Amino acid sequence: MKPPSVVFFDVGGTLLEVSPSVGHVYAGACEALGHAVDPGRVQRAFDLAWMTLSKEVPRGADRYRLFPGGETGWWERVSSFAFEQCGVPPSARPPLAELRAVFAGAGAWRVFPETREALAELARRGRRLAVLSNWDSRLPMLLDTLGLRHHFEVIVHSAEAGFEKPHRGIFDAALRAMAVGPADAIHIGDRYEEDFAGARSAGLRALLVSRDEADTPAGEHRVSDLNEAVVRIVS
Repeated sequence: MKPPSVVFFDVGGTLLEVSPSVGHVYAGACEALGHAVDPGRVQRAFDLAWMTLSKEVPRGADRYRLFPGGETGWWERVSSFAFEQCGVPPSARPPLAELRAVFAGAGAWRVFPETREALAELARRGRRLAVLSNWDSRLPMLLDTLGLRHHFEVIVHSAEAGFEKPHRGIFDAALRAMAVGPADAIHIGDRYEEDFAGARSAGLRALLVSRDEADTPAGEHRVSDLNEAVVRIVS
């Protein structure tokens, strides 16, 4: 089997991560309004909010189109749910626009140490790179702010495609954007269901990034970081 010519990348958990955490960002914004709340408690509340509200989203549907208000409506529900769980009064809750602006900027994120090197090496080896991520419309701006945008020919995100991984629709949209068939592409991500299983179901090859080996069953599909993924792709 010939090596893939196109490499698709998930973003969160694959190229970068929130730093230090959503809980710290939310708690800091509340503290600025005079209300102290434990970041760990906020993080647990946010995780619960995301999990609970995600149950209302049909598998593969784009959550940002399901609720009144689109993206703003979704994030308003998530943040309100989290703040209620933490007992943060309405007067101490930062405006949603302020929170969204924080996560659209570089200060809330950490690019994994090997990300830039791995992307540059794949490009040097002649691979075409693209993003394929479950994300809202802020993603292109965020990647530009972080100095990553130039690595990718296209950025395909769920808010634009109308589907979330693992739905085949978002993988098909990415393949069309890059004008390749699934046999010529590989997808790299950190979630088994969305990234690995979704890509394989759409006919792509796939690698699963697992920086904590305890989180993922061993197998040929698993890599410990993006540098190992590069070796697997170009070998």
